[in-house]
Amino acid sequence: MLQRLKNIIKYNRTLYSFLLLLISPYRNYLDSRQRKLYELWQRDYKVVRTNKRLYRQPLVSIIVPAYNTPTKYLREMVQSVESQSYDNWELIIVDDASPDAGLKQEISAIAKTNAKIKPFFLKANHHIAGATNYGIHKASGEYVALLDHDDVLHPDALLRIVEKINNLPDVKFIYTDEVKLDERGRQYQPFFKPDWNADFLRSVNYITHFAVIQRKLLLELEGEDGNYNGAQDWELFLHITRILQPQQIAHVSQILYYWRVHKNSTAQGLDAKPYVIDAQKRALNDDIKCRQVQTQVVRDSTYGAQWRLKYSTPQNLTIKNILFSESTTVGDVIRDETADIIVFSETMIKDIDNYSDMGDVMRLDIGAVVPSVADENRVIENLTSILDKKIVECIQTLSRRSFTKHIYLTARYNLGAIDLPVLFIERNKLASIDESTRITSRLLTKALCDKGLKTLYNPYMTAKEEQ
Repeated sequence: MLQRLKNIIKYNRTLYSFLLLLISPYRNYLDSRQRKLYELWQRDYKVVRTNKRLYRQPLVSIIVPAYNTPTKYLREMVQSVESQSYDNWELIIVDDASPDAGLKQEISAIAKTNAKIKPFFLKANHHIAGATNYGIHKASGEYVALLDHDDVLHPDALLRIVEKINNLPDVKFIYTDEVKLDERGRQYQPFFKPDWNADFLRSVNYITHFAVIQRKLLLELEGEDGNYNGAQDWELFLHITRILQPQQIAHVSQILYYWRVHKNSTAQGLDAKPYVIDAQKRALNDDIKCRQVQTQVVRDSTYGAQWRLKYSTPQNLTIKNILFSESTTVGDVIRDETADIIVFSETMIKDIDNYSDMGDVMRLDIGAVVPSVADENRVIENLTSILDKKIVECIQTLSRRSFTKHIYLTARYNLGAIDLPVLFIERNKLASIDESTRITSRLLTKALCDKGLKTLYNPYMTAKEEQ
């Protein structure tokens, strides 16, 4: 019933707009609160410039497709590039046949002031993907950076990227953290991203900005695909990360990108551009086909994501519930139990056989699955091994909506060796670890991690304790 009401509101544009207007004062209050909290965090978190000499100083080509860009935002974007502490860059602005003659004049005038700025003017509109690909072919850099026409870079953005390239010789794809920028130029709603995680990317395009990619790789892939207009960057990231090894993907855990929010921006929400939803679903479905996995793409914003992949569940699974015990070993369990799935818990679980969403447990790369747990503090404690402690503390003080987005999404896909009250583990994977391993949450998950198996937090599975 509730879902039906949500759909009625969502698809009735007049009613939806009215409700947004009605709650706008509260949303403004939350944004203001987040902004103040973020400013407090910034005071304690200082980015220190490197004193080390960079032995590799590759040319970075910054590609900016432009279409009817407000000149104010264009100038701010260009100024942020010219202010970079790393100076081996070129800025390629591709005007995608903007009807605004004043914009073309502005781009030409800006280019005359700096030889590093190279303007190109398309005679016909090719959309973002086409304009981006044109810029990639005109670029000379070893690496290509994708920058939106109305956004802004941190002064050390390129420096931090090139540091990562120096430290990781095989890296071909780098992304950074980001923060939103309102129309008055104020920063709010910071997004502290996890390191590379394939599952997270298939729920939401968490990479988004700032992405720097080896140009040779982009040319091999023929750049962005215009068939996914509105989600062309997401489809590109899915494509790239399918063919790269994890060590070739790097995350710079610093806020280096300022994503401008205005009424026509996807930063405002997907409702600003409804066609994006269709493009995203097609990109995910095509990714699934390429990976040859049995799963279903479901639209779901319950936990702050955009999509959910429901992996198929084998029929007639047998499940056994066992209590954690330091006196019991993995060898004891394997010898005594034949069930397909072993559920380890601090207290016995009610209706243990009634789980229908077991697909994640059976995935080859997943060692253990943690169901929804009531004690959020224990989830937060485990995040300190994933995110900087100060970042976690900052996130804890945000609004409930932001807490959900940052904590639950990050926790879902990035838990390593953890201490939580319930674990679902496939018996075959349990049998792959040392038989002497004691039956505790942390020891089990660590042993599985050592085998290259991840621990997944699945909030859609709810473990109910016996009363």
